[in-house]
Amino acid sequence: MNTPLRGVNLGGWLVLERWMTPRLFAGTDAKDEYSFMQTPDAKEKINKHRDTFITEDDFRWLADNGYNAVRIPIGYWIFDGDDPFTACIDRLDWAVKVATRYKIRVLICLHGAPGSQNGHDHSGRIGKAEWYRNPAYRQQSIEVLSGLAARYKNQPTVWGIELLNEPNAWHKPWVLKRFYQDAYLAIQSTGRKGIVTVFSDGFMPKFMSGALTATPNYPVMMDTHWYHFFMPRLLQRLTPFRLYQWRLRRRASLLARLSKQQPIIMGEWSGVIGSEALSRYQTARHQTLMQVHLREQQALFSRLEGWFYWSYKTQDRGIFHFRSMVEDGHTEPPFSPLVIPARLVHTKDK
Repeated sequence: MNTPLRGVNLGGWLVLERWMTPRLFAGTDAKDEYSFMQTPDAKEKINKHRDTFITEDDFRWLADNGYNAVRIPIGYWIFDGDDPFTACIDRLDWAVKVATRYKIRVLICLHGAPGSQNGHDHSGRIGKAEWYRNPAYRQQSIEVLSGLAARYKNQPTVWGIELLNEPNAWHKPWVLKRFYQDAYLAIQSTGRKGIVTVFSDGFMPKFMSGALTATPNYPVMMDTHWYHFFMPRLLQRLTPFRLYQWRLRRRASLLARLSKQQPIIMGEWSGVIGSEALSRYQTARHQTLMQVHLREQQALFSRLEGWFYWSYKTQDRGIFHFRSMVEDGHTEPPFSPLVIPARLVHTKDK
């Protein structure tokens, strides 16, 4: 579908994640955006963060360096807020406007659904995934998605809308599939022809593949997220590099099979190598391992309709700060002891 997408996630911007911007959370016990918004001066702090964390310079940098897409996580509170959350549709409007200026395509992703679709911090609130239990939450999600499709109907910069980020697909999968179908119909009723509807595989790619069947003029794609963390039992038999190559070959085969049912995007991936794998090599070799890891993944994902690195930036430079990695030329190991363990906690169970 035209030029493949090569981009980044604007994570930690319109949906907060403490590990990405710990200084924003400093002096509070807040673990997620829900609890952060109940701390003193939260509204003032988050407004400043939204105005400064991502600026026009970031879009200019992406364009200058050959990247053509951004995936923007948003919460269901994007339009009207929902106490304690505050609305931020003005920031999304701004992002679409600036992206248009720099010829960067936008994928808007519903990262935080009402009631939470996975109970993780990147859904806005840590806890139980109540989204599956309450039909009203699912209907509210559809209204948000439909509203986004209508709002940007005349904005071809908005390449697509992702229905839900990383839902617990194993929990009532029939509910999730029905939601996908209903949301897809809603987007068709309000969105422009050609807008792409993206659905997450929920870390069950073989099961969720084919959950949506495209209709004329309204393409669909499946989003899969791969974070490579090595398995201890296999490490007893294989070196990390051999294990990595083995896993990559298996995943290449899986992607080829899945792509026969629908186009695939890699909505999130990173250069992180598990600490248990790195520990088997001298520190001097970590840089080379990371570079090989990045290069091999990019080669594989370039066969897909698109990929988005997680993430464009974090508070501190490191392997989840894509811009810093490009700017530094991988001259120093970006494995930050302050940043990486926090992300590992949130992704090991993915």
